[in-house]
Amino acid sequence: MKQELVILLILCSVLLVVGCAEDGTEPAETVTPVETVTPVEEDTSEPVVTPVRDEAATGETPALPVSGETVEVMIEDNAFDPATVNIFTGDTVRWTNLDSTPHTVTGATFGINNLNPGASYEFLFTDPGTYEYYCEIHPSMEGTVIVEENE
Repeated sequence: MKQELVILLILCSVLLVVGCAEDGTEPAETVTPVETVTPVEEDTSEPVVTPVRDEAATGETPALPVSGETVEVMIEDNAFDPATVNIFTGDTVRWTNLDSTPHTVTGATFGINNLNPGASYEFLFTDPGTYEYYCEIHPSMEGTVIVEENE
C-alpha cells in the first residue's frame, strides 16, 4: 500500500505541476499596430494676387492691373474690403460674401439682390467712371469702383 500511495502522490504532483504551468488558453499573439498614412496632394499653385491701387495707404500710385483682370472684393464683418478699387475698362470686380448672412451689391448700373454666404458676384466694367455701390440690407456698407480708360 505504501507503494500505491507513493505512485498516487507522484501522479498528483505531476498533475499539479502541469496544471499550474498551463491554464488551458493559447498564448496571446503579439500584434504590432500598423499606422496607415494617406498621402495628401500638395497644392503647388501660386495664389492669385490682383494689385489694387490704394494711394491713401501708401502715398504712391502702384501699377494698375492689366486689362481683363479680376479684382477681388471680400465682404466680411459687414464691410466691403477693399472699400475702393481702381481698375481699367475691361476689368472685372468679383465680390465674395465671407459673412454668415446674405448681402447685396447694389449700384446704379450693376448689382445682385441676394448674395448668400460663400457666394460670389462678378461684374465686367466696360465704361470709365466712378461707380458707387452699397448693401441694401446693411446701408452703412458702401464701396466704390473707379474705372479708368484702358490705354
